[in-house]
Amino acid sequence: MSHFYLSHVRRVDEEWVAAFFRDLSAAVGARIGRPPETVGTRGDPHSLDVPLDALSRSTVLVPLLSPRYFSQSYCAAEWNYFQQRLDVHWSRTGRRADAVVPVLWEPEPDHAPPTALPYPPLKVPSEAYRRDGVLHLLRLRTRYQEEYTGVLQALAERIAAHAERLPEVHGFRAASAGAGVRPVTRTGRRTVDFVMAAMPRQDLPADRHAQQFYGNRALDWSPYAPDDKGALASLVTDVATALDFAPDVLTLDDSAVDRVGEDPDRLVVLLVDAWVARVREKQRLFAAVDGRPGRSTTVLEPRSEDDTESAAQAAELDEAVDRMLPLLRRSFAEYQRWSLPDADRFTSALRKALIRLQNDAMKSVEADRAPAAPATGLAPFPLLGRRSS
Repeated sequence: MSHFYLSHVRRVDEEWVAAFFRDLSAAVGARIGRPPETVGTRGDPHSLDVPLDALSRSTVLVPLLSPRYFSQSYCAAEWNYFQQRLDVHWSRTGRRADAVVPVLWEPEPDHAPPTALPYPPLKVPSEAYRRDGVLHLLRLRTRYQEEYTGVLQALAERIAAHAERLPEVHGFRAASAGAGVRPVTRTGRRTVDFVMAAMPRQDLPADRHAQQFYGNRALDWSPYAPDDKGALASLVTDVATALDFAPDVLTLDDSAVDRVGEDPDRLVVLLVDAWVARVREKQRLFAAVDGRPGRSTTVLEPRSEDDTESAAQAAELDEAVDRMLPLLRRSFAEYQRWSLPDADRFTSALRKALIRLQNDAMKSVEADRAPAAPATGLAPFPLLGRRSS
């Protein structure tokens, strides 16, 4: 049995989350007299799966609340799994249990509460924690060591105080876990369309033999995780959501091409499988996208270093991409976007691309609306970007 399960947005701020998890485990272990490695657990930071076994073995849920927490399906599922356990516990015993301890990880930009929480959040006598959250204390730990330690001790006390095992919930389905969670959401999120230029397994070129990266649909393309269908679509969705975009994943077809450049508030990221660039039937679609890139469109090309077949034909694939996307191939040269060899570098490039597109799109709108520049020059434009970038 684990005393607590740490629920958090994955693939974001991982080094800080890992440090907090280690420190909290040490604090709880010292409080209850158990080895730190036995008192806590969390989901795989590189996976979006909901570990129901780990959740069912945990006594307390510690959700790290941020503006992105409730928009992640696995976070909502973990929250709702404990909510159902508490409901069953109350129906059997008539007693409430302090088994969900929300912790402020990162506040909303306007410092509004993240949601009307049904469970009492962690309270500590620290203005820095209430204003900026645990992530801020961690980043400036030399300055806020005493307050950070106070957060750990208060949280460990809450965790240790609840030692009663909650009932398991049989038949829980993570896919439907979003129901019942009604967080306060922010309006005005910019939409990003991920247009996936890939193919289903049955339509691949005859010389493409490594079919483990594909599935029955173009959206099943998984260049970094063979046989894990839809992995790339899930990855880009989570990265975009973590940056507070509203993502949509589309297949490269006529309807997707029509949306490119149609609305300046909709950003477009073309995800290119270099093998598809060699397919003659796709030339018209590639040309249509490349002919109107503008400020709101960019392209990323995943090409896994573990894909030996692609490595053997690298020169031919590069030539095909050059020929099919000549304009996009030359744009935005300040960060790597081509032949991205692994998921980590792809994620880094995607975050840079989204922030760049957001900034350029906002500059474009501002320029359209702004009056003529004064003689003293233009005021500086505030660029966007997450503090953890």
